[in-house]
Amino acid sequence: MAKIVAGQLATMVLMMIVGVILKKKNYMTEANAHGLSVVLTKVGVPCNMIILLQREYSYEVFHGFLLAAAATFLMCSLGALLFFVIGKFILHMDFPQLGLFSGGGVYSNVIFMGQPLIMAMYGAEGLIYCVSVMFTSNIFLFTVCSVLFSYKCGTTKSPARLLREAFLNLICICAIIGIFLFVNSISLPQPVADMLQYASDANICLSMIYIGSLLASAEVKKVLRDKTVYLFSFLTLIVIPVFTKLVVGNFMSGMALSVVVVLMGTPAAAALPSFANAYGNDNQRASEYVFVSTILSVLTLPLVAQFLCVAA
Repeated sequence: MAKIVAGQLATMVLMMIVGVILKKKNYMTEANAHGLSVVLTKVGVPCNMIILLQREYSYEVFHGFLLAAAATFLMCSLGALLFFVIGKFILHMDFPQLGLFSGGGVYSNVIFMGQPLIMAMYGAEGLIYCVSVMFTSNIFLFTVCSVLFSYKCGTTKSPARLLREAFLNLICICAIIGIFLFVNSISLPQPVADMLQYASDANICLSMIYIGSLLASAEVKKVLRDKTVYLFSFLTLIVIPVFTKLVVGNFMSGMALSVVVVLMGTPAAAALPSFANAYGNDNQRASEYVFVSTILSVLTLPLVAQFLCVAA
């Protein structure tokens, strides 16, 4: 299993290097990167949520889907609490840095790095659980993480607005559409399905180029001297997946459990800096969390796959 994940990660790293080169050569500007991010989040990912659920209904799979959703929300909540306690009482942080540390620790790169890894490990069978984790993570992001990121930043939103943004966004709406089609075994017309598939297929390549462009902007020497980003990465990449295995393993097993464990062990999401910035939080610090955790994940994800996951 480790070899499969390592091979997939090597491919993803090569695509990230393309993004680094484009950024260094000034072919990829901040405006270009923002535009690419918009295409991914407004087109690629929503299409992905629907097409991955285009399969015949199975009670067993749907039951696993619901369990994976519950497990994801539980572990995001426990993980955020763990980061909060460590940030507050060990690192002596206060808001807004504490909010970024706590929320960023569980805002993992489920969509852009998680999906290709699950595809490599388990094929299309594992991707339906991937959708469950993406869907739930998205809801957690727009509710709990929004509160954490915005507290003491002057951008706090009302509960009604938080709920509206959590459920009335393209990713969530498309996931609900996909679930409806799956539960009713409805197959989309071939041209529509092909369009969704093409958009979905572009996600991996474009997202890795986007991540590469972000990494190229990091102040490497400064970041690598900061012990906090290493602790952040250790918690995100090692502690959280082990904790997930121990907790979720009490009520889940097999492929569904392994998918949740791997996805909870992915690095900080590439969109973390822009999301932090939208709430007036420290986008530079968020970029540092993304940079170090992404680099180190090349070493940790094969270990997670080898020792915490079942074989396909």
